[in-house]
Amino acid sequence: MKRSHAAFSFIVVAALVVSACSSGDSSNGDPTVPIPTAGTSPTSTTSTSTPSSQPATASTTTSTSSATSDTPTSAPTTTGGPPTTLIRPADLVTDPNDPNNLHTSLPEHQPIIDAYIAAVNAQLITYSRWPLDPTSPELAAAPITEQVLQANNDGMVERTQKNQVLDISGGVTLRPYVVENDDPTRAFVWDCQIDATFWKDKDTGEKAPPDAWPNMGPPGVETGVVAVMVLVDGRWLLDDGGLEPQACE
Repeated sequence: MKRSHAAFSFIVVAALVVSACSSGDSSNGDPTVPIPTAGTSPTSTTSTSTPSSQPATASTTTSTSSATSDTPTSAPTTTGGPPTTLIRPADLVTDPNDPNNLHTSLPEHQPIIDAYIAAVNAQLITYSRWPLDPTSPELAAAPITEQVLQANNDGMVERTQKNQVLDISGGVTLRPYVVENDDPTRAFVWDCQIDATFWKDKDTGEKAPPDAWPNMGPPGVETGVVAVMVLVDGRWLLDDGGLEPQACE
């Protein structure tokens, strides 16, 4: 495994991630457009029991990572199968012997993985509901930092302007594992997730143009992402992230 990777700011999982904004041009958008708040009665366009993921794009950052030891000293858990019941697995079938299904995670990494999964779930559930609400109960309780909350807010402004909601009915399979935890307050999580989500017009149901990664829909596509997790007051929080092809190598 290579020792360096490039990360785009703010995973969202799903998405980390992962996310909020599309990678297309949003220069004609008004960043001051208000987003409907929790005071508005939302109409759910998709089941909240089957969320999914997309990434927000921003400035590129680079960090150094070292792979988890291949010979852990304590019993590992594997990434085979979705590690959560909140997101139904995508339909894409992969070889159970594929390395992406066999990554190991040490028991001491489990709080990091759990926080990553919770953060992704909260964002995906929120993006699957209309009106898009940056004050949703899920986001309010999610293990994410203020900068990720702001990224979600910015992304929801853009998606609201485009009249788009995330269709999560195809499901997502998360397969996260920690690749660096040398700093006790900072960790890098890689996830070769299987993403079957897509953005659609909330009125017509028409699939959005392919400007929002991966936006493939069912049965899903393997997509590598990286999440930066930070320890704040004893709690692991999602702080940054983006695309990472090496997570699927």
